[in-house]
Amino acid sequence: MMTAKFNRVIIARGSVTGNAEDLSRQLSRCPCFASENMTLVDLDQVQLTELASNDLLLIVTSTFGDGDPPDNAFEFFLQLRKIEAVPSFQFAVFALGDITYTNFCQFGKDVDTQLADKGAARIINRVDADIDFSDFFYQWKDTVCAVMAGSSQQAEALNLHVVSYDENSPHPAEIISLSPLNKGANLIYQLELDIKGSGMNYRAGDLLYVMPENKCQLSLDLAVWFNDDRAIALLQGKELRLLGKSLLRVLANKSNNEDLKKNLKMRHKLLLADYLYGRDLLDVLQDCGEPGFISLAELVDILPEQTPRAYSIASSGKYFSNGEEQTQVNLCIREVAYEYNQRSHFGAASHGIRHNRAGGMINVFIRSNPSFHLEYESDKPIIMIGAGTGIAPYIGFLQQIEKQSIQPETLLVFGERYRQKDFLYQEQLEQWLENGILNQLVTAFSRDQEEKFYVQDAMIEHGEKLWSLLSQGAIIYICGSKKNLGKAIDQALILILLEYSGLSLEEAEDYIVQLSDNKRYHRDLY
Repeated sequence: MMTAKFNRVIIARGSVTGNAEDLSRQLSRCPCFASENMTLVDLDQVQLTELASNDLLLIVTSTFGDGDPPDNAFEFFLQLRKIEAVPSFQFAVFALGDITYTNFCQFGKDVDTQLADKGAARIINRVDADIDFSDFFYQWKDTVCAVMAGSSQQAEALNLHVVSYDENSPHPAEIISLSPLNKGANLIYQLELDIKGSGMNYRAGDLLYVMPENKCQLSLDLAVWFNDDRAIALLQGKELRLLGKSLLRVLANKSNNEDLKKNLKMRHKLLLADYLYGRDLLDVLQDCGEPGFISLAELVDILPEQTPRAYSIASSGKYFSNGEEQTQVNLCIREVAYEYNQRSHFGAASHGIRHNRAGGMINVFIRSNPSFHLEYESDKPIIMIGAGTGIAPYIGFLQQIEKQSIQPETLLVFGERYRQKDFLYQEQLEQWLENGILNQLVTAFSRDQEEKFYVQDAMIEHGEKLWSLLSQGAIIYICGSKKNLGKAIDQALILILLEYSGLSLEEAEDYIVQLSDNKRYHRDLY
C-alpha cells in the first residue's frame, strides 16, 4: 500500500436512502482534512481521467436493488466499465449494504475490484458494512485519518467484512426452543433460533430460509423403488418434492405417459397444479410406470439441487437493536405430514425441524422482504389479514409497534380451524388487546360451525370498520396461502367497497389497483 501527501482528496458518495450521504458528510468534517484540498461530490461528478497519482478518491456507496448502482452513481459506473485503464490515483471504498439481500454490497465490491484491476492503487482494504454500520464506519474513518497522517500500518491491518449467507454457505443456528402453538391435527410450532455471532440482521416481515435435512424417508423409499441402496447417498441434496416442468417432461417422454404429457401443455396449467398437489417424486415415478423406464443415474443427473424453504419471521428484529447484535429469530412452522398412496409424506424442512430439539442445529439464512415491511413510527392505521401460519409476520409487526413511540390503530383478522385447538398466539394477542397495541382482533374459525366461515367472511362481516380505516389511509397486509387467500381477499374488499364506499364495481376494482400502486396493499402469499 502507498501513502503520500495528496494534492487533492475527493470524497464521493453513491446514496440510496441517505446513509451514504450522511456518512460522507461526517467524513468530510474530520479534522484530518482541515488543511487539505478536499471536495465532497456525488459519484457521478467524478471524472476518472482527470485524476492524478497524487489524488485520493474516498468512496462511500450503497447498493441499489439487485446489485445496481444508486441513481447518483450510475453514470460513474458506466464510465468505469467503458474505460480500459485509469490513472494511478489512490482510493478506498466503504460499501454499505443489507446482508439480507442476495447481492450484498455488490456495487461497492464491483467499484473496488474494477478500480484496482484498471490501475488505481487501493490504499485501504474495502469495507463491507451491513445496516449496523456505525462501528465499521468509525474504524474506517480513523484509518483514513491515519493514512492522512502518513501511517500505512493501520490501513494494512483493517479487514472489515460482514459475512453474507446463502444456500451454499448457510449459518448453522442453534435451536433455543420448539414450542407447540396449537393442539390440532396439523401441529404448528414456534421455533426460536440463536443467531448470535452470525452478523445477520432482519426486520419484521423478512424471510428466513431453512436448508432441508439431507437424509429423509423419501430417499429411503426411492432406494426401495429402484432396488438400489446407492439412491440414499446419490439423492442427498436433491429436490424430491418441488417438481419442475423440465423434470416432468423427461419423465413423461421416457415413460410415454400421455396423461402427464397432456397436463404439461400450457393450457392445462391448472390441471398440472391439481395433479402435483400432494405428490412427490416417487408418486410421479409410480404413475409413469414400473421401475426401469429411467435409471437412477439418469434421474440424479436431471434433478435440481434442493430448494431452501422460506418462512416468514415471527419476531420484530432490527429496528430495536439500537446498534446491538441481534441474537434471536423466531418462526411459526406448520408440520407437513400426511398419508397419500398408502405412504407417509413429510415436509422437506418442517418434518426435520419438528423432530429436532433444543440444542440441535439448523442451517439457515435471511433474505429481506422489502415489499412486506411495516413503516416505522407511522400513524397510518394498519389492517393485518392472515390465516394459519400467515399470522407470523404480524407477531413481529406488533412487537415493533409495541416499542415505537407512535402507535397506530391496528386491526388483525386471523383465521384457523378451531378456536379451542388452533388459536395461535392467543395469550400474546389478548395481552396486546388489553394494553392497546392491538385495537381490534377479528377471528374466523372455519370449523366451529356447520357452515364454513373464513377470513374473507369475517372481513365482510366487519366491512364497515375496514372501510372506515381505509378512508383514514390504512395500509393492508395479507399473509397466507395464495390458493386460499389471493383472490378471496380481493373479492371481499370489492364487496366491502360496493356496500360502504358508494363506488361502482369498476371504481372499486380501480381502487384496489390504486392501493397497490400507492404501496398501501401488501401481499405475502405462498
